[in-house]
Amino acid sequence: MPEQLQSQTPFGAINVEDRAMFKKLLISTLMLAIVFLGGCAALKHGLIMKGQVVDVRGDSVTLCIGNRDGAKAGDKLEVMRSVFKKGVVITEEGESDFKLVNVGRVEIEKVINEHYATAKVITGDIKVSDVAELKK
Repeated sequence: MPEQLQSQTPFGAINVEDRAMFKKLLISTLMLAIVFLGGCAALKHGLIMKGQVVDVRGDSVTLCIGNRDGAKAGDKLEVMRSVFKKGVVITEEGESDFKLVNVGRVEIEKVINEHYATAKVITGDIKVSDVAELKK
């Protein structure tokens, strides 16, 4: 009886006939991971980045707020910044050692697409990673 050829994989030795099945399984797993991660990008925009200031150039800012969020030219938004509170003792009740501080106001000039808009600074010192709040 002829000896079966074997190939080494991260999961041990498999015969050559099973190698094709292993490749198909690996490719399918990678494709599912790509689809899942692509879905996470939309989730990240909606939950994590929504309103975030992603660029500042003089008195013009780019916001992670777009037409999908209901943004329109002329909308005025308060801009907040997370600031570390000095001397806070964290208790079992979960006292946060950060607070949101209002750092200015912007007005949307142009909605670029479903994710982004440009705005002009009306007041304040706006920085990258500040968060503009769109209240609808």
